[in-house]
Amino acid sequence: MIVGLVLVAYNYSLMTLVRGLGLQTPLAYLALVPIMALGIAAARLRIQPRELQIHDRQVDWIVGLGLIGVSAVVLILVPDPTNSVFWLQRLDLLTLPLFVAGLISLLFGVRRVWSLKGPLAFLLLAWPVPYTLFLADAAGWFTDFTAGIVGLFTKVVPIAHQSPGDASMFIIGSAPRAFSVSIGSACAGVNSLVGFLLIGTAFLFVVRGPIVRRGAWLAVGLAGIFLLNVIRIFAILAVGSAFGQGAALDVLHPVAGLVVFNIGVLAMIVLVPRFGLRFIGREDRPDDGDAPDDPTPVRRVRPALLVALAAAAVLGATNAAYARYEAISSGLADARLGSFDVRTTAPSRWDSRFIAAFPQAKQYFGSSATWDRATYWSLPGAGLSASRTLYVDVITTDDPGTFAAYTMEACYKFHGYDISSVTTADIGAGVHGQLIDYVNTKVHADWSALWWEWPYSDGFRTRYERVVILLSEGPKTTFSGVTGNDVASSDSRFAQSDRFLVTFARSLVQTQLKTATR
Repeated sequence: MIVGLVLVAYNYSLMTLVRGLGLQTPLAYLALVPIMALGIAAARLRIQPRELQIHDRQVDWIVGLGLIGVSAVVLILVPDPTNSVFWLQRLDLLTLPLFVAGLISLLFGVRRVWSLKGPLAFLLLAWPVPYTLFLADAAGWFTDFTAGIVGLFTKVVPIAHQSPGDASMFIIGSAPRAFSVSIGSACAGVNSLVGFLLIGTAFLFVVRGPIVRRGAWLAVGLAGIFLLNVIRIFAILAVGSAFGQGAALDVLHPVAGLVVFNIGVLAMIVLVPRFGLRFIGREDRPDDGDAPDDPTPVRRVRPALLVALAAAAVLGATNAAYARYEAISSGLADARLGSFDVRTTAPSRWDSRFIAAFPQAKQYFGSSATWDRATYWSLPGAGLSASRTLYVDVITTDDPGTFAAYTMEACYKFHGYDISSVTTADIGAGVHGQLIDYVNTKVHADWSALWWEWPYSDGFRTRYERVVILLSEGPKTTFSGVTGNDVASSDSRFAQSDRFLVTFARSLVQTQLKTATR
């Protein structure tokens, strides 16, 4: 009953978690949190003493309605789903434990809420904000650490060599058949460590033994997962050296991570007794004597059930409405546009040249994704001009959820860039873009980026597109014809470059609207 009500009330929020399972991001494992919380609750209920039929229903109602009311206020009144910040904070998932606790209080009593405090607290782990805050600082360091270990190994066994300009890039073979393997956060093992941390924490709720031994089991498991992931990277490099790029990246790479992760989890489950621990069972349930065997002492549950159904229906309708805003926070959600072609689309008196297509798009944004890059520069006589060349990236995908998983701000934080300013700008036709000014601390270079997302139709289906405009050394660039004076930058050094990017983006949007289908 509780599960059904939660599925109704948080239908879209839970669907976004499930959809993330296929992404190569540490947040992919968050979809397992509600399932593991349910398993923890079932295991804990097996060993809980039977509750006495002593309940103050007035307290149950006060606590239950209070918790559900707080969830409703946050879900209905607080968030602005048209703002990209909402999709970073995910307050909807933060209220999930409160709503579940409120339902339990109404239907089973406050005492049952207290007996299930462990699984309810575990539900908080589905909230992505703590992970993004921690991983923004730690993922880059961890990736460098893993690449360093692999680099030491390749000096002993020369199956590959590190790129001189990028320590996380390994070159396999020699020209003309040489190819590169890059160790990103997913390959470095951050995803696996987060996944095992969640699964391992869940197991700590269902095993008996000293807290020190349980902590040792979790620490050994994390170290084992990391070691297995390093072995996986070695295997990919070895297969690439022996059998070529196809065997390494197309055959082994897609499955190796899942295989070694499952091996690590199963191995640690088998090793539970070795740490002096055991899984809980009915023998851990205290002797209740002649206590009544009743699933709940709450007798008049029908009024509470009606209230719970009404609350779930209202919150479910609100939650489902979030779907229209995710990743596409503009008024162009009717997909009137054709695809933005970086080879041909340019404002008046500007020219462009296609540079490259990046195959990494399929790794992060789905098997049908593309990632193209072009350079843009102003021609003599252009009304809007800049003394530096611009870069324009266009990423397309069938799954807009991947854009929510891989935001530009999170990407820059992961790379350790110092973000100076983040602001939202109206770039016309109902499209809202985000401006990010940052400093590449490795080379001490200033960068500005403006990006937005919108749907488009290719004639057969609706796809989704992210457009990113990049400008280097904006404070040192000369501009003319800038009209975007309504942009408020939080860092005055980037004020002029931000205004230029908004002006340029508005020109691109207007150019693109001319190709809109009728």
